[in-house]
Formats: sequence, structure tokens, C-alpha cells
Amino acid sequence: MLKTLTLQNLAIIESLVIRFSPGFNVMTGETGAGKSIIVGGLELALGERSSSDIIRAGADFASSEACFDPPLPQGIESLLVKLELEYSSKDPLVLRREISRSGKSRCFLNEQMIGVGDLKLLGEFLVDIHGQHEHQSLLHAASHRIALDAYAAHDKLLTDYRKAWAEVSDLRRRKKELEQKASDFEKHLDYLNFQIEEIEKLKTQPGEMAALELEEKRLAHAESLSKTAREAFSLLYGEESENQKPLLSQLGDTTRNISDIAEVEPEFAKFISSLGEIRINLEELAFSLRDYADHIQADPRRLDEVISRLESLRRLARKHGGSEESLFTALNAMRAERDQMTLDDEERGKIGKKLSAQEGKLKNLGERLRQGRTKAADRLKKKILSILHDLAMEKARFDILLEPLEEPCPDGLDRVEFLLAANPGLPSAPLRKVASGGEMSRVMLAIKSVLAERDAIPALVFDEIDLGISGEVCRRVGSVMEKLSQTHQIICITHQPAIAARAESHVSVRKTMRGGKTYTEIVSLEGEERVEELARMMGGRDTSAALDLARQLMK
Repeated sequence: MLKTLTLQNLAIIESLVIRFSPGFNVMTGETGAGKSIIVGGLELALGERSSSDIIRAGADFASSEACFDPPLPQGIESLLVKLELEYSSKDPLVLRREISRSGKSRCFLNEQMIGVGDLKLLGEFLVDIHGQHEHQSLLHAASHRIALDAYAAHDKLLTDYRKAWAEVSDLRRRKKELEQKASDFEKHLDYLNFQIEEIEKLKTQPGEMAALELEEKRLAHAESLSKTAREAFSLLYGEESENQKPLLSQLGDTTRNISDIAEVEPEFAKFISSLGEIRINLEELAFSLRDYADHIQADPRRLDEVISRLESLRRLARKHGGSEESLFTALNAMRAERDQMTLDDEERGKIGKKLSAQEGKLKNLGERLRQGRTKAADRLKKKILSILHDLAMEKARFDILLEPLEEPCPDGLDRVEFLLAANPGLPSAPLRKVASGGEMSRVMLAIKSVLAERDAIPALVFDEIDLGISGEVCRRVGSVMEKLSQTHQIICITHQPAIAARAESHVSVRKTMRGGKTYTEIVSLEGEERVEELARMMGGRDTSAALDLARQLMK
């Protein structure tokens, strides 16, 4: 349960500690005293949205801390493990949120920093807040389906149905894609095969174009290359003449000269071995040039073949990106597309059966969901109607409509809507068309009361949901809350004395002025103080009649 709520620098609240009891707690006070700020502070500690606008004037930050006593609801400890947060089940759970002037927010669980999203997840396990305008959600049929499913407690079935619906939707989308592709399947497949065969006929390999371009140059200049190689060989290793001595012969002479010098000047000896290595390399070069000159020769027919082959490759390369690399990239891409088309064609033949099977599964799950909702609707409407009778709507008729949809939706095969006939002689109609504000408040309380039987959330907060009701109806609303407090901690903010009188714990929220500044204070009421507060709420604090009536309400 919620044990304490500590607020600091929140709007007109400077510092406040509110202690709550198990069972039925009530908070009362004049309009503007700060009751809604307190609820907002609790929402802040539970991870709801906020901004720096809530910070009290003159303060740098605001904070809200909610302390919960064990035992905690089932599921929250596994969530704490998932979030890798340390916690002992014997200790209180403390959630704290801080907002700075810059708008930055810091969140803590037992002094461990956590994200605001994780704080909100934890808060959803601990407190359910019903605001004064929440009954307006009953105007939307979507909330009716959610309430019915919550009462039916078929979460796994609903999850299985939604999974099947998603699978059917994916298969239908895929089938549509394949059918669109099938409209030009043969034409596009022929096109791909033609393009692929055109490249494959050439039987080209990576690097062939570069090799052919080199061969083309060699064949085109064969004669000049042969002549140049022979001339180079002659310069290195040719016969001597009166006017020319080959380079290797000159190198031999130079080596002998250096050897002679080295006999007198030893430092020259180191050059002899280098000259020997140079001679070996030059000899190797000379023989290579001689062999090259002997083997290279013009071949006009081969040159024509190379030029023709190169032109074919270049033409295809230009068609597919301009280079040999882009040609092979295009070939691989077209092969992959052809393979995928073949797979798609095979899939198109199988997807009909697969879709039919999944649609059958979806229909089966949808029918089971419909049956579960039908049975739950019968029980739920009886319980809600019973509570509505307790809430001074004795002649009301409440019904739950399950209307088949033309097409399955993510939530089932039916549209769910709550119907009400608040007065006899009138047909049942959707809540949005027939219920007044006071009736909506009572219908909402009845629904929450029934759902609370299956709800593990320990604390329920009702923030002025007594809109549009008074007198005997308020007494009955208080009675329903009192009964609900036997299984849940109830915190109710109200202006109705008949509701406040039923509570086990009563605090008054008051606004005071000190030093020209406004402050919110909390006063825990007992005995005669509580009687006086109820009398004030009835507008007659100083009259004995009002005090007597307040005492009667408390009985």
C-alpha cells in the first residue's frame, strides 16, 4: 500500500508529508487548497509527464517521493529483476522524482537512479488513478472492450489472437505483393534471362579486359618492341666495335680497375661485390631482352580477335555501368533477382494454402474470444447492474453489445459497446448518447469496482469522481468505496460529506498565508475535528444542526 507521499516545492506546496492508512482514506478541502496538486505530485512520483512549470516560485527544483509498504503486487519483483534493480521484499519501496528549473528529470528507486519510462512501468503496478474527468473515457467504445477483456481475464487468448491476426495480415500483404509481381512475371523473367545469357555467352572472367588491353598493345607494336629489345640487348651484351663497347664489357673493365685500386686503398674493396651483383642483374636483363625479341612477333589475325573480343566486352560493360566491375555486379544482381523470382513463384503457389490455414486459426481463436467475451459480458453486466442499483440507479438497465465486424480487427471479431437505459420505458442505447455526468460517474465507479476484484493493483485513487451527484446518491457511492476498501487501499478526494463520512482515515487540505506567500498544509482529522470538517462541507460549520447531521453521517 501507499504509506507516505512527500512533496517539496510543488506549486503552492513548500514541504508536505502525507501519511495514508490501509482501507478507505479521504482528502477534503476548499477548492484551490491544493488537493489536485497532491494528486499531481503522486503522478509525478509514478512517472507521468511533467515540466518545470510545476516548481514553486523561488525554488530551483521540485520533488515527489512515494513510499510503499510490502507486500508488493505479484509481478513487480520480476520487473525489478528485469530492470536489474536491487530490492528486498521485506523493505519499503521508495520511488522519487526530481524536476529542475532546466526541465531535467531524475528518478530513483530506493536511491538507485532509473529512467522515467521504468518509473512509469513500476507505477502502473502500484497505483491506479481515476481522475474527475476519467468517466469521459466511457464515451469511447474502445474502453468498453478493454474493460470486458480485463474482466474475462483471457490475456493469453487475446495475445494468441493478436499474434495470429498479425500473421494473417502479413500473409495477405505478401500475397498481394506476389500477385502484383505475377502480372508481368513471364515478361520480366524473359528479360532477365536474355540479359544474363548475353553476358554468360562471352564466358568472361574478372581481369580479362585488362589482360586483353595489354595484349592489344603488345600485338599492335610487336615489330617496334622486338627492334627496341634487340637494340637494348646489343648495348648490354653485343659485339665490340671500334666506336662502341658493350656496357657489360665496360663494367668488367671498371671492376678490374677498382680491384687494382683496392690493393692499395682497402676502402674501395667494398664496391667490388656491389659491382658483381650489378653485373649479374644486367646479364639477366640482357638475356631476357634477347628472349623477348626472339618470341614477340606480329600476328594480325590474333590482333583482330583481341580487338573484336574487347569491343564485345566494352559494349556490355557500357550497357551495365561502364566498367568490368559494374558488369559483374549487374550479372550477380540479375542472377539473384532471377533466383528470387523463382522462389517467389514457388511461394505464390504455397501461400494460398498457408494463408487459408492461418485464417482458419484466426477464426478459431476469434470464436473462442467471442465465446469468452459473451460469457464474461453476461456476468459483468449483472455485477455492474447490481452496483448501479446500490448507487441509486434502481431502475436502470445495463447491457453489453457484441456486434460482429465485417472484417476481423486486431482485437477480435466483434465490436464491444456498453448500453444503458437510465430510466424505465426507454430502450438501451450507447452510454455516449444517454448518460448524464452523474450517471457516467456512477457507471465508471461500478465498472472499476467490479474490475477491482481481478485487479492486483493495491491502491486506487479517486479524484473528485463524484461529479453531478449529491444527497442519497453520495451516501451510496461512499458505501461502494467503503466495500471496495476491504480489498484495496482507497484514496478519495471529494467535496461530498456523505462520501467523506464513510472513510476510515480523513485528512483536510488547507491553504494558508504566511509572510505574503501561499502555502498548502495537511491536517489529520480525528473525533470532533472531523465532525466540524463535515459540517463545513455542508456549509454550516457553526450551527448545531450541521454538527448533528455530520455526526449522523459518521454513524
